[in-house]
Amino acid sequence: MKIIAISQRIDTSDYNEIRPQLDIRLYNFIASAGYTPVPIPYYSFRKIRNDVLLKKWLVKIQPSGIVLSGGENIGSRIIRDNTEYFLINFSKKKRIPLLGICRGMQILAKYFGSKIINVKKHVNTKHLIKNKNKKILVNSFHNLAIRDCPKDFKIKFKAEDEVIESIYSQKYKMEGWMWHPERYKKFRSFDLKSFRKLFR
Repeated sequence: MKIIAISQRIDTSDYNEIRPQLDIRLYNFIASAGYTPVPIPYYSFRKIRNDVLLKKWLVKIQPSGIVLSGGENIGSRIIRDNTEYFLINFSKKKRIPLLGICRGMQILAKYFGSKIINVKKHVNTKHLIKNKNKKILVNSFHNLAIRDCPKDFKIKFKAEDEVIESIYSQKYKMEGWMWHPERYKKFRSFDLKSFRKLFR
């Protein structure tokens, strides 16, 4: 089975341990799509050392794709920001497909030059997203969004208030989704098909 490497959010335990974390539902979603989910480790708070060891790890496991997971705003944890910028750059150089979910889409767009803005009425709700051919109801848990579409990307979906909800790049084989496909009681066929199409 093909490996999908997933970035992790960071939290501090009651014992002051810095712990990487992932929602179990995201593992399940990726497995349901037919792939093997593997969490991406953090090795050091020192950027250069972390990058060196992370590159060795990626070369060793040879992922078929990378997912930048949601949770936390950009700037909350510098080690996570730096790691995800490194992963985007690695994906770009090695031509490995990449999906950014919520925060993951934001940092992907920021890497390619877009600005992050505040938005209202997008937290803990559902709303329609649309393009010329389709309308879809999605979950929404974000108070930040991207202001404009980054270079070499196209807009896939917008919300009815014109907030950009999904972007893609054929040049780099990268996508961003502002909704969380793992946070449904039953995973949606639309999300599973879209995931498989990106990582096939």
